[in-house]
Amino acid sequence: MLRSIIGVIGVLMLTSGVKAAPLTVQVEGADPGQGPVLVGICSGSLDFGSCRYSQNVQPPAAEFQVLFQDVPDGSYAIAVFQDTNGNNNLDRNSRGLPLEPYGFSNGTGRTAPPSFEAARITVTGSTLTRVRIARSPLVR
Repeated sequence: MLRSIIGVIGVLMLTSGVKAAPLTVQVEGADPGQGPVLVGICSGSLDFGSCRYSQNVQPPAAEFQVLFQDVPDGSYAIAVFQDTNGNNNLDRNSRGLPLEPYGFSNGTGRTAPPSFEAARITVTGSTLTRVRIARSPLVR
């Protein structure tokens, strides 16, 4: 049964003409021992609900790579945060500013709310992108 489903998915991918390849996210600035890092590949918006692909990784070091296999070619944005209290949410203060370390592709979102357009990357074939996470300079 599972083999049949996998076969059908494979045929659909081949006949749809959509190419897929690995996407590697180089995460920089993690604090090992301070909680897992959530990495999301988002389409259309930066809300984690729009992240079609995601991984929750216990950081082995301040810098590490997360590999996503078979990401279809297209436009995406990468959203990353370190979940220091383990609740699977990016906690925010009363003004909506992040209380946990976070980052987006293209370094967007440091001094103003991030936009999908500013964080947009193009995936065509095997792709490597870097995201630096840091505590918000706006939170005291």
